Amino acid sequence: MFKKMKKVLLLSGLLIGIIGNIFAQMSSGQPFDKTIALGLKGGVNMPRMWYFNNAALSQLPQKDTLTIMGGIFADIPLSEGVSFAPEVIYVQRGTDMRYEHRTGAQVHYSIKVAYADLRLPMEFYWPIKTYFQPYLVAGAEAGFRLFGEIHMDRTAPIALDETLPADSSNMFLVHAGAFAGAGVRSRINVGAMEVMLKLSATFHQGFVDSYSPYEKNGTAQAQNVNAYQISGMRWPRGLEVCLGIAIPLKPILKDACASFSNDRRHHGNRGHLFGY
Repeated sequence: MFKKMKKVLLLSGLLIGIIGNIFAQMSSGQPFDKTIALGLKGGVNMPRMWYFNNAALSQLPQKDTLTIMGGIFADIPLSEGVSFAPEVIYVQRGTDMRYEHRTGAQVHYSIKVAYADLRLPMEFYWPIKTYFQPYLVAGAEAGFRLFGEIHMDRTAPIALDETLPADSSNMFLVHAGAFAGAGVRSRINVGAMEVMLKLSATFHQGFVDSYSPYEKNGTAQAQNVNAYQISGMRWPRGLEVCLGIAIPLKPILKDACASFSNDRRHHGNRGHLFGY
């Protein structure tokens, strides 16, 4: 699985780099809209965990769950067809497992942890029309654990029902990873205002072990329910679908005739009547 995902990320990065280079060459020396836009985005995330070096844990079924995510972003044009779009995002990571233990017990094991992410995506888009601009996106992300919980319960013969706070004793404090995906950008006019819309789907892969170092070094007691094993590495991943809306920060001219020089203004009665 790791090799497959590595190939996907490498191919996505290579493809994005090629397309970005094409756009850069196409737009070289040509004027483009340098207006920065600020906006909000929100959507859903489908979180999972990837057990890196434990084949048995990697094969345990993970339930598909949807969590709400959202935040703020900026769109900073670098050239025609290329934008830098930093964002701050609230997102939930974890997993939800239901399976039968080797003892015959029915096990439910879940991790639900909220993070604040700083993401640095690059977007490479094809400006077919102002209202239809498909794009590819890739970037890096770093997150800080906020709060959450780990829930474990199982039936007899070894019954257990326990919920733990996801703090430093059982979850690593930071997250770091990369992501890639595709989407569609659109600029539309709403009355006298121009609005930018973005619809995207991205795959996210963490590269920092989410197991607590305190459990691994024995400082904290490890809570083990078969699906929870501190000897390996546990990397979070997720599939996100988001819709963003932004407003370009264009200057507003208070006087429509402010750009005219004085010798071009009318000085007759009619001009004074209409405020020239």
